[in-house]
Amino acid sequence: MASIPKKYRSLALVHFPVWTFCLILLWPAALEPVALHAAPRLVDYQKHLPRSFKKRLRKSTRFIVLHSTESGLTSALRTISRRGHSNYLVARNGTIYRTLDKRYRANHAGLSMWNGLRDISSHSIGIELVGYHNDPFTSAQYSSLKWLIEVMQRVYKIPDRNVLEHYRVAYGRPNRWVKRPHRGRKKDPGVFNFSRVRAGLTSKDSRNSILYDPDVRAGRLIPDPDIDIARVRLVDRGKYDEAVARQSEHVITKNITAWHIARGEYNDATTVYRFPKGTIMRGNEIRNWDRIPVGTKVYLNRERTEDIQAVTAAVPVIERGTTAFDIAGPSYKRSDTYYIFPKGTIKHGRQVRRWSRIPPGTRVLVRYNAPVALNRAARQEVRQGDTVFLVPPDEVLIAANVPDVSRLKSGTLAFTRK
Repeated sequence: MASIPKKYRSLALVHFPVWTFCLILLWPAALEPVALHAAPRLVDYQKHLPRSFKKRLRKSTRFIVLHSTESGLTSALRTISRRGHSNYLVARNGTIYRTLDKRYRANHAGLSMWNGLRDISSHSIGIELVGYHNDPFTSAQYSSLKWLIEVMQRVYKIPDRNVLEHYRVAYGRPNRWVKRPHRGRKKDPGVFNFSRVRAGLTSKDSRNSILYDPDVRAGRLIPDPDIDIARVRLVDRGKYDEAVARQSEHVITKNITAWHIARGEYNDATTVYRFPKGTIMRGNEIRNWDRIPVGTKVYLNRERTEDIQAVTAAVPVIERGTTAFDIAGPSYKRSDTYYIFPKGTIKHGRQVRRWSRIPPGTRVLVRYNAPVALNRAARQEVRQGDTVFLVPPDEVLIAANVPDVSRLKSGTLAFTRK
């Protein structure tokens, strides 16, 4: 090949940046357009794993299993990091926390089976969503989750049908309420709550439906009762809505047992029962399950003593690490759930906008009537033991602890239970 004459070399060098710039502008015209999606914020949280935790490579990576934390962010990060219970966690603002590298086995699925394969933790990536199985996840969470699932699907060639909710792979051994191995040991991230479509799982494959269960079809397990309710939606929306409403309340009734609410954790130390007369017991302390009275309230995932004290106090109070949902459950946004802030300000659930900024020390009243001036309240209602008084400027008292209501300050407000 002939060499370039010296007089043209300097000219070529001078114009080289111009040629490069033109090529950059023209290059995309020759290619198919590619949609670029900004990656969400990713935080590496692996340093919080205890030194005693031993990382083990998975046997295979055939599935992605989705969970909900059933707690707030701080509590979830603490629990998950303690024993490597998940590979990723998606916060409500969309931030993704890498709690354990995707190559390693996370102990997230527990007793599990899918299509006859057991120990799904050894064959799957675990992703936790901060939130609860009966409270909607945020748009930011769905956006980040969709991005994360797509990345994992490209790396491991995982089809939509193998991205599974925890309740679909978990199963339980026979117990006092269910006599055969069964689905329904877990509820997260929610049969009636989690949207596969919003997570990008839109395959038309019939196996991509929550109604598909190869183990129930094969007779290895009996079905999850919640899935049966989900099928009702296709036939009778009225019965479906009624059934879902019953399932969302964490209160034992004639038809709702401890197992319906807590599933596999009904007798666990982290499940706390508050009986109608105020007695508090952990699940592992209860011996006679047939005598649990109607009206008993059930609180899930209560590891710390502070968590129990917050929700079982005469007037429950939000402490650090405790959320409004921890106390009020699905009722936390209702207009008959009232929040008395530390400085005496009052708001009901529909008036609160920034849930993450509710200060510690806020009192929570669930299913109460709007406050009225004490001098206008009915005398009979005021004498009820669960009536709550807000004494100016910020003192909160319960009627059971007030010997003489007439001595309360002028301007006191009374909250009576509905």
